[in-house]
Amino acid sequence: MRKHFSLLPLAMLVTTAVYADNLDVINVVSENTGAKSKTNVITTESINRSTETELKGLLKDEPAINFGGGRGTSQWFTIRGMGQDQVDVKVDDAYTDAQLFHHQGRFMFDPALFKKVSVQKGTGSASAGIGATSGAIVAETVSAKDLLKEGQDIGFKVNAGVSSNKGWSKGATVYSRAKAMDVLLSGNWVNESDYKGGHNFRNLEGGTKVQNSSLHQRGLLAKVGVDITEDQRIELSHRQERHYGVRALREEFDFSQDWLTAREQNGRPTLTGEQRANGYTLSQEGNTWYVLDRNGNKIPNTANNAPSYRITTNDTSKIEWTGKNMGFISNAKANVWRSVISREEPSERSRTRLIANGANVNLDSPIGESHLIKYGINYRDQEGKPNSLTVQNGVQMKTQKKRDVGIYTEGIWGLGAFTLTTGLRYDHFSFRAMDGSKSSKGNLNPSVGLIYEVTNDLSLNTSLNYATRSPRFFEVMLSSGSTRGKTAVYSIANNIKPERSRNAEVGFNYKLADSLSLNGSYFWQTIQDTHAFTQIRPGYYEIQNAGKLRNHGYELGAAYKYEGLTLRAGVAYSKPELDGRTVDSTVTAIPIGRTWTTGASYRFEQPDVEIGWKGRFVQHTSYDSTTNNRGGGATTTKRPGYGVNDFYVTWKPTKNVNLNLALNNAFNKYYRSHSQRAGVSTLPEPGRDVRLSVNYTF
Repeated sequence: MRKHFSLLPLAMLVTTAVYADNLDVINVVSENTGAKSKTNVITTESINRSTETELKGLLKDEPAINFGGGRGTSQWFTIRGMGQDQVDVKVDDAYTDAQLFHHQGRFMFDPALFKKVSVQKGTGSASAGIGATSGAIVAETVSAKDLLKEGQDIGFKVNAGVSSNKGWSKGATVYSRAKAMDVLLSGNWVNESDYKGGHNFRNLEGGTKVQNSSLHQRGLLAKVGVDITEDQRIELSHRQERHYGVRALREEFDFSQDWLTAREQNGRPTLTGEQRANGYTLSQEGNTWYVLDRNGNKIPNTANNAPSYRITTNDTSKIEWTGKNMGFISNAKANVWRSVISREEPSERSRTRLIANGANVNLDSPIGESHLIKYGINYRDQEGKPNSLTVQNGVQMKTQKKRDVGIYTEGIWGLGAFTLTTGLRYDHFSFRAMDGSKSSKGNLNPSVGLIYEVTNDLSLNTSLNYATRSPRFFEVMLSSGSTRGKTAVYSIANNIKPERSRNAEVGFNYKLADSLSLNGSYFWQTIQDTHAFTQIRPGYYEIQNAGKLRNHGYELGAAYKYEGLTLRAGVAYSKPELDGRTVDSTVTAIPIGRTWTTGASYRFEQPDVEIGWKGRFVQHTSYDSTTNNRGGGATTTKRPGYGVNDFYVTWKPTKNVNLNLALNNAFNKYYRSHSQRAGVSTLPEPGRDVRLSVNYTF
């Protein structure tokens, strides 16, 4: 890095690549920290040279991120141990923070539709957006201008893949331009059958497959862009991602290793009417009553998870204007977006929806040649619509609503060998609970970061960021006012405060020529006034401020490159605690265990072939079972560590063709991710899986 830089490099200092090579991940500066912090960016080229069809596989080299088991919306993920109530996935500036159902992950993501995926860790600076308390995955969808080569007016891309777990994928993209207009249409389909669960995995029926782990996925993207002038552009887009098929009611669970037990009624075990009609009986073992079939055999608990044809869909539309070189404003971006996430059960005529509308205005203005001011506005309005609404105690239940508005300014100041980032952000929320109770509040949050270039090869950095996160909806699917025929009203305290995060971080980056790079950071995070639903009286709950969450940890990374050889290693550690005790909640925070990622690859020039190995090794971890888990905890207090090894070969026979072969979980490890709930009932990860893919661009 240069000690003296012009305005453009300064503006890009906290947003783009420090260095790049032909690796499938690029080391970059994270845009949310205000200081130099390494993370990973996945690009179109790396996606083309990969067999992965989901976000988990693309980010497996990042030790600070951990994904749960299963596929798609079965998965939960953490960043630095912080769960999905604390982190977001932002796609083209659109994102929500509410849950449809607490047994279902919040995010849907098809890599085939994207040109870039990056990671933000820790509390964001002023420009990071609404609710940037603990990090985010940030993605941009691909457009025609990203794919068209110079002098090309029309192009096509097709892709296909198969896996040994009886899965397949296929997709096609067409893109073109005519004068000032460009158009892109893209579709991708993935069909994954029930996968095998690794060495020695057996369900109670004696099979090796994890039941209810299959998933059908469809991703569609349409974009139309017009260059109004050389410096101004407007773009209209629509993205639809859909997960469908026979899915479990509680997607995160696999009950194929549990025997069916009787439900209690008035304190006594009892059979359902259907069970009695089938001639089932009860059998007691200790304090447990099992359900037996008419032959006197125990019954696997799979039916208890109500497998049925279910559809989860995310429809997002956006219109965006960008401009540059407008006098005092060097860069501008403004957009308006709408997102509808729905879960449907056609057999039950049930449909749950989460509707979000938002807008963003982001502006950059130079101050001389070494300074930049960033400023803007963020707006988001959300409404949760369950399948029905009830009347409780004479009060008609309403849909939950929330509005978040934020305004920010951030300065990046080049001061010789120092780069100073200062920021100030104001966020305000207004919330209406299902019983009509309301609450609103605003907060002012500062941020500051400093980079010191000791030499051209070595830089030190530090940052201190504050951010707030407004209360989340109660899960929309169960927000009718009753659950299983009983009153279940979830309100909000009038004096509630938003969660406020403070993140202090120090780190370094070292790069020797283009061969060796080292980076590291240590962070301390505190979240005050964490939210929890507290029972006020039978059937009535209230979201209140309920404790202090602390987290600290470190990340280290190293990479070495010599000619075609690349070696890479990283380690991450975090330890979240709630009121001094280990947090045991997959939605809030959970200790993951120290995680190492390693990799070695060699790339030949002729032919253009790369062979490589990737390893991910996670240390065992344990929990304080007395912790108030707030939304999901463990049935056991210890989780074993695991190690997984992947091997791959990529071949580019021509500049337009990629052939990719991968052997994932090569040694058939049977394990469960620490981001998933503990216990044998949760989904294990897939066992050995051979994957082959090809894509052709013309």
